[in-house]
Amino acid sequence: MSRAAPENTIESFRMAYEAGVDGIELDVRLTRDRKVVVIHDASVKRTTNGKGKVGAMTLADLQRLDAGSWFDPKFKGAKLPTLDEVFEAMPRDFLIDVEVKIFGLSVTPLVAATIDVIRRHNRLETALLSSFSARALDTARRLEPKIARGYAWGRGRLYRMPPKWFLGMVKPHWVQPEHRALSSKLMARCRQRGWPILAWDVDAGLNYTAIKKLGVQAVVSDTPDLLVRQRSAASPSS
Repeated sequence: MSRAAPENTIESFRMAYEAGVDGIELDVRLTRDRKVVVIHDASVKRTTNGKGKVGAMTLADLQRLDAGSWFDPKFKGAKLPTLDEVFEAMPRDFLIDVEVKIFGLSVTPLVAATIDVIRRHNRLETALLSSFSARALDTARRLEPKIARGYAWGRGRLYRMPPKWFLGMVKPHWVQPEHRALSSKLMARCRQRGWPILAWDVDAGLNYTAIKKLGVQAVVSDTPDLLVRQRSAASPSS
C-alpha cells in the first residue's frame, strides 16, 4: 500500500491487510546493535526526517525518527518498525515476504538474525525469506531449510548475475523476477521445475486480467487494494 501510506510501516501493512490482500512484502536491514529493522534503503534520508546509514544507527536512534510525515502529515509519528513488531501486529496465518537487503560477502549476520525472529514468532509456515543475493539465500537454506526461499532479480541490472547461474545452488521455493524479465522461456523453465512465480513491479496498467494472463502465481503491487477489487469483480458470483 505504498501509494496510500508510507512504505514499510505498520500503518501501511494494516491498510493492506484490511484491503483483503493475501500477504505483504517488506524489506529488512540490520542496525548497529544487530536488530532487524524494516526499511528499504541503506540510508534513512528518503523515508524519514533523519539522515544517516541504517547500519550505523542503533534501533533506538532509528525509532526516534518520523517515518510518516514525508509521505503525508496525517502519518506524522509513524516509526520504522522492527520485524518483531510487524509479526506481532499481523495475524499469525498472514503471509509475510521478508526481503533481506544485503549484498557482498557478509550476509550471515542479517540472514541469521532474520531467521531467529521468524523462528521466535513461529512463522516458519507463513513467512517467505527472499533476496536478490544468492549467497544470502544459500546461507538461509543451510541455517534453516524449513523457511521458504524466494530468489529475486531485475532486468537490466548489470551487477546482478543471471539467475540461471544460481538457481541450482539456491534451490528456491519461489522465483521472483521483475515483470519485465518475464519470458516464455522463463515461464516454461519454471513450470518444468515446479517453481511458482512471484512477479514484482507490476503496477503498470493495474489490470488483474492482464496480470493473470501472464501465468504468474502472485504479484507485488504498490496498489494491491485496486487489484483485490478487480479480482473480486472477475470472480464468479457465489
